[in-house]
Amino acid sequence: MDFKQMKYYLMIAELKSMTQAAAELHVAQPYLSRQLKQLEDELGVTLLKRTTRDMQLTAAGRVLQQRAHELLELRQQSLRELTAVANGMLGTLKIGMMASINNGLLPTWLAQYHHNYPKVQVLIEEQSGSKIRQMIQQQRIDLGLVRTTRRLKGFQQLELPSVPLVMISRELHVSAERKASPILALKDQPLLVHHYHVAVIEKLCYDAGFNPHFLAQVDEPLTLLRLANQGIGTALVPQDWLDLVPTKQLQVQVLAVPELTRPTAVIWQPSKLSLLAQHFITLIQSQEFKLTRTYV
Repeated sequence: MDFKQMKYYLMIAELKSMTQAAAELHVAQPYLSRQLKQLEDELGVTLLKRTTRDMQLTAAGRVLQQRAHELLELRQQSLRELTAVANGMLGTLKIGMMASINNGLLPTWLAQYHHNYPKVQVLIEEQSGSKIRQMIQQQRIDLGLVRTTRRLKGFQQLELPSVPLVMISRELHVSAERKASPILALKDQPLLVHHYHVAVIEKLCYDAGFNPHFLAQVDEPLTLLRLANQGIGTALVPQDWLDLVPTKQLQVQVLAVPELTRPTAVIWQPSKLSLLAQHFITLIQSQEFKLTRTYV
């Protein structure tokens, strides 16, 4: 039983007249009669009882009438969905994101994207930068937000505002002399730092003539903020994380050291980009990039 036979049968069942059904379908009545006979032979049941005056559906005929309605509607719905997928209006947008990125841009982009493509689902995976690149290459995600200081071979990337590190503490005492040389601001500070920054900070401090005092080394910037909020030490975190905890009781100073600035980029591979992901890239390329808060 194919969709053409279901369509023919449904018309006959609704009109209960072979002549009227043939006219509506624009086919010859003998041809329509043969189609009905073939359908009954295939199913092994009688669908309509014919009399000299009219046609009546059998019990099997009524069941098939209902199922034909459902199947034809399912077919139309499937065609609409396939068309929507082909046009980038339906599907899943898969984004990889480093956990240390929290610049407020992605939620803004997704809100605009959802307004334009309300039926597209979004999947966000938090991974390391290297893992995100691998997942893009394997087509497990469409694009990624990463921290990177260089152009990545094999990827197209859109540079976002660089994010400086900030010093944040309940009591942040930095002399004017040390402010003039930013790295000296770290001297004698009980530092709370991300593991990623330890080696760079050690080298910068050594070159400036002192050893840093690392009070805690962790993997999660939010933990650093919470520790600083408890007055435990001076946290070094990307500036775009300051909105995650109340900072009214905390003092903040940008650490203007180029080596500790965190460039951010959206990366993707054009040859592996889905149409709905292309729509997302087009949207963010049209934006003016601004961080949610700025500290000086």
